[in-house]
Amino acid sequence: MKDFRSVADTVAAEIASGRLGPGQRLPPQREFARIHAIADSTASRVYQELARRGLTVG
Repeated sequence: MKDFRSVADTVAAEIASGRLGPGQRLPPQREFARIHAIADSTASRVYQELARRGLTVG
């Protein structure tokens, strides 16, 4: 099982590298969960962690 922090770190790295740009939308949480092979609840925690880090809004 993947830890939500490691998935958040992966997304944070994509943001830092420019792969995900400002204003680019992340997929809906259920789709994000399927893409990353994680539970929906874990995807929710990833999104919360990204917001906590100031990397996303919404």
